[in-house]
Amino acid sequence: MRPRAPRRKEAPPAGRVQKVLAAAGVGSRREIERWIREGRLEINGSVPSLGAGLSPGDRVTLDGRPVRFPTHPRRTARVLLLHRSPGDPLDLKEAVSRTSDRLRLPRTGGRWLAIQPLPPVDGGLEILTDDGAWANRVSRGAHRLEQDYLLRLRGPLDDGQIAEFLAATDCEGEPMTILAATAQYGEGSNHWVTVTARATRPASVRHWWGARGFVVSRLMRVRIGPVRLGRELPRGRSRSITTAEREALLAAIAGEAAVDAPAAQAEEAAAALADPPPSPGSQPAPGASPKTATGRRNNAR
Repeated sequence: MRPRAPRRKEAPPAGRVQKVLAAAGVGSRREIERWIREGRLEINGSVPSLGAGLSPGDRVTLDGRPVRFPTHPRRTARVLLLHRSPGDPLDLKEAVSRTSDRLRLPRTGGRWLAIQPLPPVDGGLEILTDDGAWANRVSRGAHRLEQDYLLRLRGPLDDGQIAEFLAATDCEGEPMTILAATAQYGEGSNHWVTVTARATRPASVRHWWGARGFVVSRLMRVRIGPVRLGRELPRGRSRSITTAEREALLAAIAGEAAVDAPAAQAEEAAAALADPPPSPGSQPAPGASPKTATGRRNNAR
């Protein structure tokens, strides 16, 4: 019988602990930071500080269990589109097991992470990935993309309330940006409203209508930027994102970041102009040439 080859040691690559673990698919950076604050993550037997570095010889444990790292270069991140039924919990750990009777996801080498997950009471389009670095990259920009929702309201609805909703800018201190709202009035007390929003949490939309006496019996997300929830994806099912959808999503996020960049540069320029000018006789700034400094002294004379 041929002897079994010794198992190769899985050592972490060098880098910041949050970045390395996220790239290995252990969790998102926010989750890893929370594990560190809760004392669940240890490096060589002690809880690290946020942003601590990892070396190839370090031993990383989570809840006392060793964290395994891939011994081969990481492949392209897997991304799934999921149609989640309203009220079904998004238990991604249970969803990959065969015992799950509601939500089933394909197994992966790491773990599935949700991009901008909806509250448990709501449903619709969810984006999942098994790459923590990809999840962190997309989560930062997905909130700024336009998102479409379908609301089912119970109560007396009229055009005046739709206009008030369009003009709303906040709900209980939470900012809201409502771009469009169209009502389909029903014969009874139930009405459907199509909403397009940006940088607005679904919970804020639900609370806004609830504060005005409406019962939000259904809230479904049907679009995140260029990615839409089609009828070909039934409830409780998932499919891999297409190459065109992935590229369009990343391009939309990059476009939003480019729009925000000039505003950030303008703020930096305004802050620089607000600084007081140097007083006469002050020392020249480091790196200034002797000729420039001498010329200032001659002008002062």
